[in-house]
Amino acid sequence: FILLFSFLPFPRIMNYIINILPGMSVEQTKQIEAAIKAGNFLEAASVKSDELLRNTKLNIAITGNSGSGKSSFINAIRSLNDDDSGAAETWVKETTDKPTAYPHHMHPNVTMWDLPGIGTMKCPAEKYIKDMKFDRYDFFIIISAGRFTEADTKLAKEIKRMGKKFYFVRSKVDVDLDNEQRKRDFNEKKTLHIIRSDCMEQLEEAGIVFPQVFLLSRWHFDKYDSPQLQETLANEIDTHRRHVLICALPSTSEKILKKKQKALHEQIWKQALKSCAVAAVPLPFLSVKCDVDILVENMREYCQCFGLDDDSLKSLARQVGKSVDELKSVIKCPLVKDITRDEALKRLREATGEGMMTAKYFISVVPLIGSGIAAKRSYSVTYEMLHRFVDEVAEDAQRVLKKALEGAEYN
Repeated sequence: FILLFSFLPFPRIMNYIINILPGMSVEQTKQIEAAIKAGNFLEAASVKSDELLRNTKLNIAITGNSGSGKSSFINAIRSLNDDDSGAAETWVKETTDKPTAYPHHMHPNVTMWDLPGIGTMKCPAEKYIKDMKFDRYDFFIIISAGRFTEADTKLAKEIKRMGKKFYFVRSKVDVDLDNEQRKRDFNEKKTLHIIRSDCMEQLEEAGIVFPQVFLLSRWHFDKYDSPQLQETLANEIDTHRRHVLICALPSTSEKILKKKQKALHEQIWKQALKSCAVAAVPLPFLSVKCDVDILVENMREYCQCFGLDDDSLKSLARQVGKSVDELKSVIKCPLVKDITRDEALKRLREATGEGMMTAKYFISVVPLIGSGIAAKRSYSVTYEMLHRFVDEVAEDAQRVLKKALEGAEYN
């Protein structure tokens, strides 16, 4: 394998290995570099941070008093309607004194935890933190439908003391706007500014330094400060959790869609490296089978990440009052259910060329040099195909979002 790798002029791979690879930790980069220096190319390919990503857990704590809109927020950020299967119940009076877990239906590694509001617990913040097991949460969202309470600010201070992030969400701003619209001098931008300023002033008076306050509406989750909140959450966590969160966020803003596109681009080289490693083995039929498997798995994952699957489209259609067919009418790529092995093989033939696939078969069985050429080719083709497909589904997701928001009325 040392000799084999000497015939593989992979400047792109080597640049990744020499520097800190996108989406990889320093430790993983060193592991791959050490394996390659030892001539163990297959071991290098097996250091797959995509598996680490799949095993990365993200736990988000949502707290606030009963009626603040916690359950609606949990459903909205998981792209669910309130009456969908697995949705958090929005009508039940809060009586529980234990956190309730709501895993993301598409990305089960992301879990929203509905915590009873500290105001309903009648206990000091220190005891509340211990009872709610705050150590297991990555960050906290404190929700209020009106003024934030003293209990909310005490809780925020305790979270900060633990060295964890927290964010204030002022929910139900659509209700405030509806009430203000009765005034002749109503101005939406001015009203939102007043609400945000009032929240920040009261929090600062309570001792919260530079509070982050986001104005949201469950029924207009694409508007107000929702995109900014999602972008902030994604920017303030570590590499692997950031990728997991970005993929799980609802595709309700252009900024989030672009972040998803970038996050997926950063992971493609790992899949290409797996294709490369298998192609280095002089068994050409194994290489094609592996390439097809890689394409099917990742193309399906990309579609789900962008909400281009039947369940996500049905949920979005219900939210915006449109038919699923209307949303599907602007989609050009195959949906998750249509991404089959035949579809992947067809795309592979188109990208490689039938003649090149045949040539690759004969080249790959030539010891060392032939295997090296086949491996390099497999890396390039897989990388380019997946990169192109991410761009295609990202464009589809942009078109779906635009169609969904055309005169949409949220129910």
